[in-house]
Amino acid sequence: MKMFLSFFLKFFLVVLVAAIILGAYAWREIGQAPSEAEMKAYEKLPYFKNGEFQSPQKMVYDFNNVRNGPAGWSRFLFRSPFAPETSLPQMALNKDSFGKQPENFAFYWLGHSSAIMELAGKRVIFDPVFYNAAPLPYVVPRYNPSPLALKDLPDIDYVVITHNHYDHLERKTVQALKKAHFIVPLGIGAALRGWGIPAANITELGWKDVFEQDGLRIVAETAVHYSGRGLGDRNKTLWNSYVIQATGQNIYWVGDSGYGTHFKEIGEKYGPFDLVTIEIDGWNTGWPNTHLFPGEAAKAVRELKAGRIIPVHWAVFDLALHPWHESIDMLLEEMKNTDIEVLTPMMGEKIIPGVSKTKKWW
Repeated sequence: MKMFLSFFLKFFLVVLVAAIILGAYAWREIGQAPSEAEMKAYEKLPYFKNGEFQSPQKMVYDFNNVRNGPAGWSRFLFRSPFAPETSLPQMALNKDSFGKQPENFAFYWLGHSSAIMELAGKRVIFDPVFYNAAPLPYVVPRYNPSPLALKDLPDIDYVVITHNHYDHLERKTVQALKKAHFIVPLGIGAALRGWGIPAANITELGWKDVFEQDGLRIVAETAVHYSGRGLGDRNKTLWNSYVIQATGQNIYWVGDSGYGTHFKEIGEKYGPFDLVTIEIDGWNTGWPNTHLFPGEAAKAVRELKAGRIIPVHWAVFDLALHPWHESIDMLLEEMKNTDIEVLTPMMGEKIIPGVSKTKKWW
């Protein structure tokens, strides 16, 4: 009996210590929430109510209608049955892949919603995530490693974040980019400061706010979405799309969004756009307006008056229970009778929109 009790006690202590370590790790990854003073200041905004930022449309959830369900959290612990059977082709990048001086217009898709864009001689990285998409290691794993290792990041001038979900905001990457200037939605500055980013290197933008510097003009715009990294911080930070203007280029970065009237409004106000990056994956009938269905993405880019598009938010994580290439195949079918150019760069491939041609690599 004594031996059993001793074993049980040791086992309990090991489990307890492991839980404490994992909890501390997750807490660090979650990051700080906005302070009470910051939350108080948001109350004057028309899109902040009852202590939360408000989506232009109410988010809809119908978990009895999940496509290819069930959608339990346990599925994120294992390799998805919808993942590719073999490694996806990539063009490997390192520091030598980038010129000492960034170009006026070039684009490197790193997979999912992460990309490096060179604009006006500056290098901008969007929603950089190099590991998994959760607060704990090996949860929500990638299909393939990133084509660019974190240690090989080139010098980055600006980091643009659309919202704080784990597939868009990653602590390790943030800390590796601490010398860059961060442009983020309202409230995310608290987490960045907690991760060691100087306050002077952070600009928080609400909807319609404008950032101008170094020949770049970035306008934060609306999206139908939500935010949250922990159990009690839902919608305590904002989520943005961005209109980006530089060196004669007019670009719209959609970020994560369900379909809404904002696409037509933004197209009429800022369009036509030379380039639109549009999210195409993560949709499911169980959460019908959290992400764009491919047909909605095709409709949105027409309303945005896009000249060409780059589909993003695919080929890295299974977030919605459908085959990894289904979204891009459906989008191309939707777009084949339009005059909008669809660019599908391989992960890591350098392209110059308007000059480069891409091919089907999947």
